[in-house]
Amino acid sequence: MSREHPLPELQNYIDGEFSTPADERGLSLHDANTGAPLQLRRNSNREQIQAALEAADHAYHAGVWEETPAQERAEVLERMADEIGKEEYAQTISVADSLTSGAVIRTTRKMAAMLPFVFRGAAAYLREGHLDKQVAGPRGPVDYFRRPWGPALLIAPWNGPTAIGSHKMASALAAGAPCILKPSEFTPHSAIMMARAAHRAGVPKGAFQLTLGDRTIGAQMVEDPRIKAVSFTGGLAGGRAIARACAEDFIPTQLELGGNNQLVVFADADLDHAATGIVYGLTNLNGQWCRALGRLLVHESIKDRLLDKVLSLLSSIRLGHSLDEDSDMGPLVHRAHLDQVLSDIERLKLCGGQVMSSTPLPNLDGHFIAPTLVDGCRPEDTREEIFGPVAAVHTFRDDSDALALANGTDLGLAGYVYSQNEEKAFAFAKKMRTGGVKINGYSLLSIGEGTPRGAWGLSGLGEEGHSQSIEFFTGARVVGISPQDPLGGR
Repeated sequence: MSREHPLPELQNYIDGEFSTPADERGLSLHDANTGAPLQLRRNSNREQIQAALEAADHAYHAGVWEETPAQERAEVLERMADEIGKEEYAQTISVADSLTSGAVIRTTRKMAAMLPFVFRGAAAYLREGHLDKQVAGPRGPVDYFRRPWGPALLIAPWNGPTAIGSHKMASALAAGAPCILKPSEFTPHSAIMMARAAHRAGVPKGAFQLTLGDRTIGAQMVEDPRIKAVSFTGGLAGGRAIARACAEDFIPTQLELGGNNQLVVFADADLDHAATGIVYGLTNLNGQWCRALGRLLVHESIKDRLLDKVLSLLSSIRLGHSLDEDSDMGPLVHRAHLDQVLSDIERLKLCGGQVMSSTPLPNLDGHFIAPTLVDGCRPEDTREEIFGPVAAVHTFRDDSDALALANGTDLGLAGYVYSQNEEKAFAFAKKMRTGGVKINGYSLLSIGEGTPRGAWGLSGLGEEGHSQSIEFFTGARVVGISPQDPLGGR
């Protein structure tokens, strides 16, 4: 383990107790910047997995958390927000996420600072009474309420472990669902810190479990009949496996599986503004995020000028150590992922692609790759997502050509449109078959309060958002006095 930046000890949290995952892997977590080993990886064994499932199932059937009044659940979530907001948590999480995922410290620090707001937002949802309502009925008020399906499994990815893991956890707890969080084996540390905060905040035994390990432990839990809902963020192969496992018993699934996101630049766009958006889409989180730029679609009349501006901006991007405050971009998460991205670039080169990059590489031994554009491939050769700082370039002649390209993949998570004619941009964006389109801006933030993050096609199933994610873990119940229809329909 690094002496300068020790990582939290790997610990499960099961039925209110911390314990070390029992199985040694013989593998290490590595510093994404240098390749140096940081910490030995461990797996929960079958007995620990069964203990977590049993604790969640017992909590559900005993009503330990579901029957806690919503206002009291809100108070627990507020206490968790207070705890996770302490400096010791923010510092540990931001450094651990930066070292293991490669995201620059300025970004991981912002993610860690958001944690209290995630849990406070879930608490506010409960205080506003959204899970318990009354509507008018033929014989008086009718109760319309939402209650958890049962124990929920939360599987978080390595590329946004803190933001995504906390959102799933806060949503399930707000819904009253006992839950088990399984973070990525490559970035487990924010989940460990959230488990510590939950323990100190007084989340009841069995209402929240944490199990650490690789994908095999996730498969064990997905396939267990005690799990009644699964929220997964990750790759398409994993999403398909979960969908198949849940289909037989109609287990609700919430799947976000990535996107080969399209950015459309019309001839009338502000090219400096568009170039800034393109570079942000390539470099934010080192291109390792589901709404990163995948395909750049540009009007043929402005292609050369736009690419010149993009390459000029990329030449000033500071690619360096993720803990360096001056770095704009860091390394990829691990060696195998770097090799995959480099292989994808070679595949596009064999398809006729010309590679363009201008960002200097640092003098470090980590998993670094310069943000890259690939021009000259056929659209049918760029339909698959490359989960890294690489985007294909395609030109179009008119709006219909642009729309065919924009809707030319099986993925539909995010889209971006640049044009100084906002009326035209809105009209075009509404025809893009994707979960959300941002016009003249590229940002991690939502563009509308209360709006969902949708997924179309192979990008996933269901919607995520403040209220949407809480309600995913619940089903509707309606109870009221009914009139009695006469026998025989008279």
